[in-house]
Amino acid sequence: MGDLNYKAFISYSHGDGKLVDWLHKRLEAYRPPRGVGPADARPLRPIFRDRAELSAAADLGGAIREALDRSEHLIVVCSEASRRSKWVGEEIRHFLSTHGPQRVICVLVDAPEGAGEVIDCLPPVLREAFPPGGEPLAADLRPGGDGRRLAFLKVAATLLGVRLDNLIQRDARRRSRWMAATTAGAVGVAVVTGALAVVAFDARREAEAQRAEAEDLVAYMLGDLRKKLEPVGRLDVLDGVGARALAHYAHIDARDLDDEDLSQQAKAQTLLGEIRDKRGDLKGARQAFSQAALTSEALSNRNPQDGKRLYDHAQNVFWLAYVDWRLARTADAEAGFRRYGELAERLTKLDPGNIDWRMEVAYARSNLGTLLLDEGRSRDALEAFEGAQTRFEAVVKASPDAIQPVKDLADSHAWLSDTHYRLGEMRYAYEQRVKAQALMSGLLKKDPENRPMAAKLYAGQLGLARRALDLGRVDEARRLVDGARRGFRELTALDPENATWLDYAANVELDAFDVAFAAGDLTTARAVHAEATRRIERLRALNPEVYAWMSRLSGKLRVQAIRLAEVDGKPEAARAAAREIEQSLAGRTGKKGDAELEAWLLGVAHIAQGRTADAVSLLGPRRETLSPEALYVLARALHSQGRISEASAIVNKLRLHGYARPDFVAFSRDSSLG
Repeated sequence: MGDLNYKAFISYSHGDGKLVDWLHKRLEAYRPPRGVGPADARPLRPIFRDRAELSAAADLGGAIREALDRSEHLIVVCSEASRRSKWVGEEIRHFLSTHGPQRVICVLVDAPEGAGEVIDCLPPVLREAFPPGGEPLAADLRPGGDGRRLAFLKVAATLLGVRLDNLIQRDARRRSRWMAATTAGAVGVAVVTGALAVVAFDARREAEAQRAEAEDLVAYMLGDLRKKLEPVGRLDVLDGVGARALAHYAHIDARDLDDEDLSQQAKAQTLLGEIRDKRGDLKGARQAFSQAALTSEALSNRNPQDGKRLYDHAQNVFWLAYVDWRLARTADAEAGFRRYGELAERLTKLDPGNIDWRMEVAYARSNLGTLLLDEGRSRDALEAFEGAQTRFEAVVKASPDAIQPVKDLADSHAWLSDTHYRLGEMRYAYEQRVKAQALMSGLLKKDPENRPMAAKLYAGQLGLARRALDLGRVDEARRLVDGARRGFRELTALDPENATWLDYAANVELDAFDVAFAAGDLTTARAVHAEATRRIERLRALNPEVYAWMSRLSGKLRVQAIRLAEVDGKPEAARAAAREIEQSLAGRTGKKGDAELEAWLLGVAHIAQGRTADAVSLLGPRRETLSPEALYVLARALHSQGRISEASAIVNKLRLHGYARPDFVAFSRDSSLG
């Protein structure tokens, strides 16, 4: 292609003429910083741009085709008008036939309603040129996107064939030098008019330089730097860059910032919060999300009819509530989740047809339900989850081919199952798990190579197996656990370092023990108990801080050790395992959500040591919010204390709701309580 003599061809609809005027002039006038790209004074020229309307023409014409053939790159301005334009489509088709999609640069102006991915913004001809999951280089000029400066530098870097980060750094340094030079000249004039003017101008120049640097850092941090560092886990670097950028904004009154500055500031604060959350710095995350919420609220108040601004603010309110929940600031978290729901409802009123915003209402209900369930307010949680499910069902009906709404609907069934279980409603809990599995099975059939989706299906099988065992369906529970075991062994063989999959694989063995023990198969129970021990040790080796003691893994493993010791006639071994549970939980405030599980663990440990009065003291006051499993432990303790009528009332309630785990049924029969 040695005869190419256009740096790029801009393909656009003439409705986007003003934007193209700006881009065309900026590119041809741009002088890259020294040491970046070719030595030409203006290497990004000429740029071909057709100024003629083609609506009456039969085809592109020889001149247009020749210009396309002689252009190194194709810049496609992606807007609603260009997606409908026949001629934009023809220009893309011709360029692809001679150059291929790797030389296409997209400038995103807007997105189709209800869509936000890069690929959705492209004209149909270009969209079809990329394989599933592929997408072109894109400069995002949509509200909340890159902004004009970063978008321009993305295009320029591609045309120059240089790295974006290099161009940003060199360009920022050049801007600083230019400002310094400008100031030097201005100072000479200022001497004549007085020293005060010099000081004022110098301060203003310094502020502008700092502001420019902060804008560059924030734009780069939110874009390419995040994409590069997140996959390799360098969150510490992102945290440092974000803190440096936000230090600039900390000294500026929000009233002095324009909308674009406020938007970038809020995004940087949100990203900083997410980074700190992932690093386990919850207090730092809360500080960042709190600042982000204040900033996005100010921005939304300036533009009350701007749905995008309101959406961004709603996300910050959610994040703040979520971190409050993890910090056990329950009242603040509940207020935050309710506020998030109110903002989501406002979004749907602004645009009732926006599917994403309708989903936000459902998410708000689901998040509130999760908090309420965690607090033992199961009836309130049930109402919240049912509200979420109704909304997810409506979205699935409106968008039957969309995947995410179906996954969310499956999750809502799973949450409803957990809530019915906590309420002691065994049959409803089982039915909701069956519905969740049916939805996930349908999704996996459409995309059988999707590993995360497969993991979600296998995890759901474990949930269904537990509910089947609650109903006394031991054979069904065994089939489900065996299927999940095969699935997770395949996944962990593919990725032996995936802690999430290893975690589930350990849970499989714990559930396999419960099934084997319920069936009276002690040989299998001992074998899977040993395998669970090995898998939990593997998790500890990978992440000792997280897995040093985890109630749902280490705690359940010790409960199973107690059961094996008891059937083997080894009371001292049972008491030793019980003491280990008590010692591990002593003084623990516990992770949020573990209080119910830890109460059950301690109840089992107390009974194993003959301290049934302690078990009654611990579990008795919680009677109205205990799970069936914990109620069964309380019934055993009450029976041992001779409080037969109280124990009998619990047993009869559990049986009425369908609870039929084999060990419970045996206790009910042998104690004559049922």
